[in-house]
Amino acid sequence: MKRSILHIITCSLVLLSSCSEEFLDRNYPGDLGYDKLYITESDFWAALAGCYQSITDISTNTIQIGELPSDNAYVSRFQTSGSHVDLDRLGFTAQTGIFDSYWSGNFTTIQRVNLLIDKLQASNVNQTAQQKIVAEARFLRAYAYFNLVRVFGGVPLYPEYLDLSKIYDIPRASEEEVFALIIADLQEAANIDSYRSTDENQKAGGRATTVAAKTLLGKVHLWKHDFPAAENVLSEVLTSGKTLVDLDVLYHPDQPFNNEIIFSINYDRASGFGSPFVNTTVPYNSPQGLVYPNVQGQAGSGIYMIEPYVAEKFAPADKRGELLQEVTYDILGSVENNIFSLKYIDPNTTFNSLSGANTIILRYADVLLMYAEALNENGKTEQAYPYVNQVRQRANVGDLPEGLSKPEMFEALANERQKEFLLEGDRWFDLRFRGIDYLKREMNAFMPHAHQSQNQELQVRDAHILFPLPEEQLLIKPVLKQNAGY
Repeated sequence: MKRSILHIITCSLVLLSSCSEEFLDRNYPGDLGYDKLYITESDFWAALAGCYQSITDISTNTIQIGELPSDNAYVSRFQTSGSHVDLDRLGFTAQTGIFDSYWSGNFTTIQRVNLLIDKLQASNVNQTAQQKIVAEARFLRAYAYFNLVRVFGGVPLYPEYLDLSKIYDIPRASEEEVFALIIADLQEAANIDSYRSTDENQKAGGRATTVAAKTLLGKVHLWKHDFPAAENVLSEVLTSGKTLVDLDVLYHPDQPFNNEIIFSINYDRASGFGSPFVNTTVPYNSPQGLVYPNVQGQAGSGIYMIEPYVAEKFAPADKRGELLQEVTYDILGSVENNIFSLKYIDPNTTFNSLSGANTIILRYADVLLMYAEALNENGKTEQAYPYVNQVRQRANVGDLPEGLSKPEMFEALANERQKEFLLEGDRWFDLRFRGIDYLKREMNAFMPHAHQSQNQELQVRDAHILFPLPEEQLLIKPVLKQNAGY
């Protein structure tokens, strides 16, 4: 871990804005939440671009929900209110704003996809183009529903486009019913590459692919504890040609489609469509000179500070630890000490500028560790070693010790995932995947070590196996029932 000691009186504002990129930034006609008529093939490609655009904010909200309640990150003491504070302190309720944003954002994607498919099937667009567009759209719908079911459990199911007046009477489907639609969508999306030409596939960076569909399908099966199915589909991704890359390549904004990336939210600083997320990952009003030599001024909102508890888990030789930086600086007459992640830093810009660093959704290291998880759960612990060790060797920490039992490999995989995917939105879901008892055990062990900005008296409850449905949705849709414990 890098350490910097600077003493600077700081006071500035953090600038935030939103963005998107290339194909995903194409203008599309109006708000696709309304029933508009599309005629030409280009109209439908533009509508698909709108579906991609709608998942941009969803991805950063997934990071917030997946990291802040966990033992990975905390919010700066200078942040005193907001959804991020509620999540960080396990004080979230149905009134916490991010849950309504997350619900609405994912269902906006679903409605856009459904409208697109509905209009496309009634159009004169040729069959080949229809197959390509529908396959990509169904991947995005599956992604949105997977987000929803992991956070809220069963949610209303919209397998086709519905007029807004009709959605208010649809109750929550069961988790199994939601998963059935997700799996069907991903099985169709897995045909994407066969619908495209070789040239089209080579230019599909940032968009859904067969590998992305199969990777997400493997994650879905794993989440459902259908370990044989997960093993089967992930084994196909292992032969896809994807590989691990050096860490300095993996997170570099100028290498957005490196060979480890399977699916990501893409940003382009040069064209003005950069990401503001970097500002949230650096300490509150911290000196820009920490990362950018000779750059004056301060920036950062301090929303995703790394817990010392997790930083200490990195061995000195672990290259992933080099992606953490510790800084001590003066602010408002007091000394502030924080650890932050360099994963979202763009070396060609500054904290208070938009970054070209992408938000990674799926990558090959996840495939390796998920496959090892499936093997271990299927009683093939010895066969899991090569896949975990590939990730560990890249990190320069050597192989796992031989002879681990199934429960020991279970623990080793959880520990490896925490270090590998730190601040990528996975930790809370990884703990939750392992069950409420595991979630409680890990969080209760962490609480005495939590950063002083947190309320250490809060504990994980049984209700935290799911998050609450947003109050706004319950008020406008009385047919919805709240999750237990909220």
